[in-house]
Amino acid sequence: MLARATWFLTIANHRKKKNAISSKRWMAAGEGRHTWGLDLRLCGAGAMKRFLTLAALLLFLSEQAWAQGFFQYGAPYPGQYYRIAPYPYFTPPPRVNRRASAQPANIKVPQPEKATIDEQYAKGSIVIVNHERKLYFVEDAGQAIRYPVAIGSPVDQWEGVQTITAKRENPTWYPPEDIQWESNVPPVVPPGPQNPLGPRALYLGDTLYRIHGTNRPGSIGGAVSHGCFRMHNTHIVELYEKVQVGANVYVVP
Repeated sequence: MLARATWFLTIANHRKKKNAISSKRWMAAGEGRHTWGLDLRLCGAGAMKRFLTLAALLLFLSEQAWAQGFFQYGAPYPGQYYRIAPYPYFTPPPRVNRRASAQPANIKVPQPEKATIDEQYAKGSIVIVNHERKLYFVEDAGQAIRYPVAIGSPVDQWEGVQTITAKRENPTWYPPEDIQWESNVPPVVPPGPQNPLGPRALYLGDTLYRIHGTNRPGSIGGAVSHGCFRMHNTHIVELYEKVQVGANVYVVP
């Protein structure tokens, strides 16, 4: 038992001396230890920078082959990462869908025609027949002068009876906001070649509808307006002189 205790004490003293020697060596070297670590880190950073530069150069030289394998849809291109995607919730209609500005056209204007009409319509009244695209001015019972007109588009056509409440020479046009955007026109269009009302306008009741001239003579005979009735300019000037404020206007299918 005594021998075993002596052996343990010998081993413990040996380890204590060994640790003391190691501590002294460590303290002796501690003065330069920090400097060595810094130098090692600096060397490591420089090596890493050179490695990354070399790797980037290799990737640049093999961009096509590398990109095809790395990117699912092919190699990136300049500006790809800075391109702003279009707004996903609203896409304005293409400009081509808007109405073009007025263009002069050489259209042969037909002569007004004498025609018969139902005698129920009083002298001085106007009858517009949508499916014929014709306007009748009643000169006498059963007798009328017939003019070609442009009527409203299929969604803008209407039927009924209105009264002429005003007559305007060289009218100024005040288009609604939706027409301003669709036709690319300002809020006020003065008389002139760009004014779609032409030289004369007859106002129907308290509506926005009119019988007027046009700066698009090629549209006469079509269903193209927003509910107004277009006439050739020479025809509206003639009708303007004949019709009176208060006259009835009948719009029939």
